Amino acid sequence: MTPEERAAFGVEGNWPVARRHRIRWAECDMYAHVNHAAYLTLCEDMRVAHWLSLGGRFAPDAPGPVVAQLEARYIRPLGFDDEVLLTLRPASLRRTSYVQEYAVWKQGLVFSARAVLVLTRQDTGERIPIPAEARRIMVQEQGAKEEG
Repeated sequence: MTPEERAAFGVEGNWPVARRHRIRWAECDMYAHVNHAAYLTLCEDMRVAHWLSLGGRFAPDAPGPVVAQLEARYIRPLGFDDEVLLTLRPASLRRTSYVQEYAVWKQGLVFSARAVLVLTRQDTGERIPIPAEARRIMVQEQGAKEEG
């Protein structure tokens, strides 16, 4: 994220992953407000892009992040055609799981969420340790804390 984006969207704190998004009509309810479920889809889009950027892939025999827990906080409404900044940061890691935080910004924070993700093999459900390179990137480059 550039300093100009940080100022324009009112971003606070360290968010190593960011991208702009324009609210689509399909994300809105009949009042032209963003539907609550659409925010979670935006988080999912960020989560998938983040996993791929860490060298992960999505295949039955490959480990991938599965949402085990999710909490969301809706602060202010957004509407059709609003331009927002979506941000993600890995907050902490354990052996087979990690916490991601998400935020949506437009003149300050409008939405935040936190997810516990468990790395599993999709074909067996087996928990898999976070790969060393993904762990290194999340800790050394993106500020995640090691736990347990």
